Amino acid sequence: MAFAAAFFGVCLVFILVYSALQRKKPPKSLRLVPGPRGLPILGNLHQLPPYPQQSLQRWAREYGDMFQIRMGWENWIFLNDPAVVKELLDKQSAVTSGRAPSPVASDIISGGKRFLFMSYTPEWRKLRTIVHKLLTPKASALFKPSQELEARQLIYDIHEDQARNDQESFYMHCRRYSTSVIMTSTYGRRVPQWDCEDVREVYTVMNEFSEHAAPGAYLAEMIPPLAKIPVPLQWWRGRALKCYHRQLNIWWKYWTTLKQQIADKTAPECFVKQYVATEYEKEGIDEEQSAFLAGSMIEAGSETTSSALNSAIKYLAAFPGAQARAHEEITRVVGDSRSPGFDDEDNLPFLRATVKEVLRIRPVTNIGTPHYTTADIVYKDFFIPKNTVLSINQYAIHFDQRRYDEPEKFKPERYLDHPLKAGAYIAHPDPYARDHFGFGAGRRGCPGLHLAENSLFITLAKILWAFEIKPALGPDGKEEVVDVSDAAYEDGSNTVPRKYKVRFVMRNEKREMVLKEEWDETLRALKSPSSVST
Repeated sequence: MAFAAAFFGVCLVFILVYSALQRKKPPKSLRLVPGPRGLPILGNLHQLPPYPQQSLQRWAREYGDMFQIRMGWENWIFLNDPAVVKELLDKQSAVTSGRAPSPVASDIISGGKRFLFMSYTPEWRKLRTIVHKLLTPKASALFKPSQELEARQLIYDIHEDQARNDQESFYMHCRRYSTSVIMTSTYGRRVPQWDCEDVREVYTVMNEFSEHAAPGAYLAEMIPPLAKIPVPLQWWRGRALKCYHRQLNIWWKYWTTLKQQIADKTAPECFVKQYVATEYEKEGIDEEQSAFLAGSMIEAGSETTSSALNSAIKYLAAFPGAQARAHEEITRVVGDSRSPGFDDEDNLPFLRATVKEVLRIRPVTNIGTPHYTTADIVYKDFFIPKNTVLSINQYAIHFDQRRYDEPEKFKPERYLDHPLKAGAYIAHPDPYARDHFGFGAGRRGCPGLHLAENSLFITLAKILWAFEIKPALGPDGKEEVVDVSDAAYEDGSNTVPRKYKVRFVMRNEKREMVLKEEWDETLRALKSPSSVST
C-alpha cells in the first residue's frame, strides 16, 4: 500500500513538472488562443459530458473564431469558422496533419497500424496515397451495384417488418446495410443478415477497441509520458497486447482469405483486390499493416454510415414537409414502375440536398476529427504551439445563424444552390462555399466520402419512393413525438441515435409489387456464378 501511494505521488509530481516544462510562452507581439479556465490535470473534461457539442457551441459564441481548452494531457484548439479551417487544416496541412500521442490505443492495441490513428509519417502518407487512388469518385462508382443491391434488401426487410407491425427493426436493418456495403467494398463479402459470423467478428473488434480506447481505460493513455517508464513496469501492456492480437487475428483472417482467392483467380472485385495490385510491398508496406488498413476501412465505414442513415429517417419523420417535398420529386422523376437508381441522381436535387442537410444537422462526430500540430504555427496574432490538437467545431459552424437560417430546423432547401457532391466544395478556394464539414478537412479528410454519399443517396431514394415515414403509435393509438434532441443520441464523441420507433407506410400497391419483384430479381442474380460473393 505504501509503495503504491509513493509511486502515485512520484507519478503526480512527474506529471505536473513535465506539463509545466511543455508549456510554451508565445513570442512577443503574439498571444495564445483564449479559452475557459479548467482544473489541474483534468483541464476542462468535467465541463463536456454528456453532450460535448453543447459546451463547444457555447464557447464558440463566447470566444469567436477559435478557443482553447485542455482535455486531460492535451491542449485542444477548436476551429469555429470556415476560414480558420481552410487556413490551418488545408493551407498549413504539412504541419497540422499529425495525430496526438496514443501510447496504448494506437501504439499497442493497434500495433501502430490503425490508419485513422497513425501519425503523419512517410508510411502513413504512402497508405493515404494508395487509399485515395482507390476511392476516387470514379473508383467508388464501381461499388454502386453493391449499394443498389443492399438498398433493395433494406426496403424489402422494412416491408416485411410492417406486416408484423414492427416499428423498430429498421434500425438494425440500416446497420446491416452499411456493414454489408463496406464489407463487400473492402473484401467482396456480403452480410445478408445481421446475425452472422462476419458481423460478430467486426463488431467484436470495434466494440473492444472502443472499450479499451475509452477515457480512463488506461492511465498511460491519459498521461502519455507514462509510456516512457521501463517496459517491465508498464502494468497495462499485457492486457493491451492481448487485445491487439485478438484484433489482428480477425483482420488477418479476412486478408489471407482474399489473398488465397486472388491466387486461385476467384477473388471478387473489391478494394483489397485492387490494393494488392498496387504492389504495395515495393513501398515497404508489410502484410500486417495492409490487413489493418483494410480493417480500418471497415471500422470507419460501417457505424458512421448507419448512424447518418438512422438520423435521416428520424429527421424525415419529424419534419414531414421536407419528406413530402423529397417524395414529390422522386415520384415526378421515377414514377411507380421502378424504384430509383443512381442514374436518377442528377434529376433529384432536393434529395441530394437532403443528404447534405442530414450531415449538417447531425455530423458523424460531436467533437470533430482531431489533427495535431507538428510545428509551431502563427495565425493572425495567435501563437499555436507544436503538439496542439486542432479540431473542427462542426456544430458551431453548422449552427451559425449568420450562415444558416433557422439552423436548428431540418431544411434541405438551404442546399439547393449546392448541386455538386461534397468533394467539389471541399476543394473550393472559398472557405464559405463549403456545404458542410461532415467529412473533415485537410489531409486527414475522410477518404470514403464518395462511398458514404452514394450510400445515403440510394437508401433514402428507395425508402422515400417506397414508404411514407411516420411517427410511431403510442399505447393510446396516437402518434408519438419524434425526439430529435441531443437526448435522443448516445453519449460520447460519435453521433449515434439511440434506438427509436417509426412507421413505414407503403405508398401504394403498385410500388409494393415492384419492390417485391425487384428483390426477387436480385435474389436470382445472387445465385448466379458472377454475383457478389456471400
